[in-house]
Amino acid sequence: MRETHSTRDTWHLTHSRPDVLVDYFNPWTPMTRQISQLTHRFGMVSALCEQVSVDEKLLELRNALAFHLLRAATWWRMDFAAPRVAGMPTTRFMAHIHAHIDRVATDETLFDVLTWQHHMRRDDPSHVMVLGTDPLCRGGTPILYGLDGQRRFRFALHAADTPHMAEWDDAGHPDFVSACLAARARHGMVETGREPLGEWHDARLEHARAAKYHTLYFRQDTTRPVIDRYIEVLGEMTRCRSRFGQFEFGNILNHVAFQLVRTAHERQVSIADVLREGTTQPINLRVANSIKKRARAHVAHGVDPLLREGLDAMLDNVVAGYSLSDQF
Repeated sequence: MRETHSTRDTWHLTHSRPDVLVDYFNPWTPMTRQISQLTHRFGMVSALCEQVSVDEKLLELRNALAFHLLRAATWWRMDFAAPRVAGMPTTRFMAHIHAHIDRVATDETLFDVLTWQHHMRRDDPSHVMVLGTDPLCRGGTPILYGLDGQRRFRFALHAADTPHMAEWDDAGHPDFVSACLAARARHGMVETGREPLGEWHDARLEHARAAKYHTLYFRQDTTRPVIDRYIEVLGEMTRCRSRFGQFEFGNILNHVAFQLVRTAHERQVSIADVLREGTTQPINLRVANSIKKRARAHVAHGVDPLLREGLDAMLDNVVAGYSLSDQF
């Protein structure tokens, strides 16, 4: 059956809602996949909105996706520029956001905290907007998250004897994951009466190292070969002692591997050709195949599922490129 605009509109209204695409409070959900979903669906829905006759609900969805693209970039502290990320001028992108927050009061409040702070005590760390509770938290002490007047993420633990009062931890955090890891460590100490496990300490240090890669997620680094970044991130991952650090750097490494294989595809050369140009370190067939395997993992777990078929086909067309004499 031939697909119509109407069926595509209906599909997106069900499957491209931000609450379906993003899980803000679960740091174990790969942020690369969530960003890819928001970016790709925003582009698809925006294209559908260019029709002569368009459903008002579809326009509202486009505007909501624009807002959540900006929110997600702030949540994970990614440098964001509408022309580069959304493919449109900043003024047009912001018009979509303003149309959304005019309809949704809670999002208007969050947007105000992130921008002009008309409703906040500007730069006041003691004025905190509540964002939500930790859905993965176990035990009898809920974790509350917020954003303060300095635009720093905060957390508070609800004590059993003061269930209606939140005493915010003094420390502010630059991104949500940092606040979440600190909150989980404190929560474990409160629930068990013991010092937090060393793994929480390691996870916080490792996330601090990973954060710089998240910040530059939307930027194309042309100052050095991709293989140099791959080797750097691989080294970072091997240093990780926490499960979360290994998970986080593993996703970053998969993304860099995908960029490397995509470079080979765009230049119509093998992975080996890209590697030979980029590093003087010894590289054999196993390295090239490992990079391609990690690129496939990125496509499987780090991108919008709607993109997977095309990206898998692209990966199929890129070869490692070593002869048998180069294997050892």
